[in-house]
Order: sequence, then C-alpha cells, then structure tokens
Amino acid sequence: MKIKSFFILLVAFFCSASVFAQYSFDEAKFFETLSNENSKCYTIKQDTLVVKQINNNELEINGHKYSATEQDVVISTCVFYNAKLKTYILLVDKTVDYSIGCDIILIKDNNIKVLGEISVAAYTKDRNGRMNYNSILPFISIVKISDRIIFSFETPLVVVYPGLSEETTMNGRDIYYTYSKSKLQMFK
Repeated sequence: MKIKSFFILLVAFFCSASVFAQYSFDEAKFFETLSNENSKCYTIKQDTLVVKQINNNELEINGHKYSATEQDVVISTCVFYNAKLKTYILLVDKTVDYSIGCDIILIKDNNIKVLGEISVAAYTKDRNGRMNYNSILPFISIVKISDRIIFSFETPLVVVYPGLSEETTMNGRDIYYTYSKSKLQMFK
C-alpha cells in the first residue's frame, strides 16, 4: 500500500512539474565565418537562422521579409534561442534619435510569427555619458512558463512609451510583458 501511494505521489509530482515547465531563452551568438556585414547566420545544433539586413528598416529572416511599421527608424537585432523548444526569438530594436522599443518575432520550424511590440527603452547613459533612451535589448530576459512567454527587464530605469504623450519612467523590475493566447500584454 505504501509503494502504491508513493508511486501515485511521484506521478502527480511529475505531471504537475511538466504543466508548469520553465524554459529560459539564451542570447544566441552568430557564426562569424558564415556571416558578413549585412547577414548573420545563427546555427544551434541543427537549427539555422539567417538574418539579413536589407536596409535601415527591413530584414530578411530565413527568406521571409520583415519591415518595421515606422518608416524613419533604424533597426538592430538580438536573437535568443531555446534548444529544448527549438525556438528562436528575434528582437528588433527600433531607433529614431532614441530607442522607441522593439518588435518581437518568434521563429520555429521556419515559421515566423510577429508577437507584437514592446514599447520600452532603457534609460541609461549613451556613448557621450548623457542619459538617453537606449535599446532595451541588452537588458531583456526571456522565460517560457507553461503557455506564457515572459519578457522582463534587468535595468534600474526604463521609459515606457518613449516619445509618446503617455511616456513615463519607472523601475525596470516593476514592468514586464507576457505573450499568452496570441496576445502580448504589459504588466506594471
């Protein structure tokens, strides 16, 4: 009887652990030998992602086109990967004179899905030592828990809605975004 109870408890533990499985995404590094000035190749195990910058606001991602919705922006990218899920997350920072946030693109099995926009900039010192609205990309952490992908920020200050009338500055740990049920939402 004790063995049967222990077995049931063990099965229940593993079932609940798999329901709330947590997966971290790590920043992927591109292979310099396969990359050039306009094109970067990310190869992890057997998954390959090629990101080619066409111009200031357009990319080609494994043959698929991406264009920033704003015409006057300059984009830069950062790629995250989770080997267990075989999934890439491409973050596209959008900059005018300052960062206005980033778009999030999920890539799995060569299927590309734009998840939405994070309207957050890091309020940090720029190259000249002055405080400015800089890219949030170096400060993002990405975790998948169950059916939610969570984007959090590891910087003391962020600007929410940079350049817009509802712009506000707050602690980076007091805001996060989740993607769940095909919807990206901000939580403060």
